[in-house]
Amino acid sequence: MSGAADFWSGYVSGAIGILAGTVGSATPGSALLQSSRDIPWATQFEHWTALARGAAAPILGYGALNALLFVTYNRSLALLNTGNINDWPERPSASTIWAAGALGGLAIFFISAPTELVKCRAQVSNPPRSSLAVTKELWRAGGLRGLYLGGGVTSVRDAVGYGF
Repeated sequence: MSGAADFWSGYVSGAIGILAGTVGSATPGSALLQSSRDIPWATQFEHWTALARGAAAPILGYGALNALLFVTYNRSLALLNTGNINDWPERPSASTIWAAGALGGLAIFFISAPTELVKCRAQVSNPPRSSLAVTKELWRAGGLRGLYLGGGVTSVRDAVGYGF
């Protein structure tokens, strides 16, 4: 598969995945929201809009994240298995597949760390704030570095997760 095909396949699948997940989110009266009333920490998610709060950052970033993941994974797999970035391996080993996935997980750090941070901060903000407002606040507080708070843990999560 070419780099452009990897990129666009990843971008489209990532954007559709987020949109499908957003459309399929819980609605008022759903079992998820009814059962959350019994969980003390879940009371902040009582209203269905709290589940969608913070979704703008992932919707904008997940297509790019998935595109970068697809390109890095496929190129790493070819390079690790054949030594040539353009040769697709016929039968890669499990360790090669894991390493290529882990490299893909590390590559997406630049996109996943800020989008995860913004999403989480927006979801728990009280009063509710938009992803853009949270991003501006993080930028004012710490500049570019402020957008990557907790990024080390996110990169380890992504590398191990995508490796498996």
